[in-house]
Amino acid sequence: MSNTRNPYIELRGKLNVTGDNINRIRVQQNLSAQQLSDKLIMIGLDIHRQAIYDIESGKRTVADYELCAIAEMLNTSSDILLKDFSNFIKEEKK
Repeated sequence: MSNTRNPYIELRGKLNVTGDNINRIRVQQNLSAQQLSDKLIMIGLDIHRQAIYDIESGKRTVADYELCAIAEMLNTSSDILLKDFSNFIKEEKK
């Protein structure tokens, strides 16, 4: 018996699961996408403002090292950025 249900339908065509949380935290910190980009560039990670917008809107994937750096620049953890999806997976396991 095969499971034809796609548990990742919640992604709604997005290319990452962290964009909404990145946006929420960035805005809470009154940090512009340009300011976040500048911080990332200062540590050697070339992610420009438009790429930040693309990540936040789900139009761009996020590499693991990028996620780690973004979390650091937002003074949070990658676990927090992944929390919503992690909770979704935990619910699916039940």
